[in-house]
Amino acid sequence: MEYILDSSVIIKWFSHKNEKHVEKALLILNLLKEQKVKIFIPELSLYEISNALRFNNNFTRHEVSQILKTLMDLELNILFLNRQIIDTALEFAYKESITVYDAVFMAISFILKIPLITANPKHQKLTKTRNIMIPLEDF
Repeated sequence: MEYILDSSVIIKWFSHKNEKHVEKALLILNLLKEQKVKIFIPELSLYEISNALRFNNNFTRHEVSQILKTLMDLELNILFLNRQIIDTALEFAYKESITVYDAVFMAISFILKIPLITANPKHQKLTKTRNIMIPLEDF
């Protein structure tokens, strides 16, 4: 199986405190390590994850650096933005009144026809209108 992962799911791999559905996120990580799933993420995820961990008082600069190294060593398929992704993301952002950052994940999912697994409440509100999204708790 192939999935797009929202940054909110990946953060749960490293930050468990006060997080819901960590066991589901860790299941995805284990499936990735066992090569039972292929995971796609936009390059943007690395910035979002870095920033979220940087402002999490439970992590030092060194720990954030190690987490990023671990992420880069995983067999994640990191996608770079192109014109089609940007145009589709802008369309979703305006149509759904969400940020372009959030819309990038939806756009990639839509273009590649691969489900987006999300723990992002903004995305989850759109799951009724976008059958390409799977809330993490339903994985």
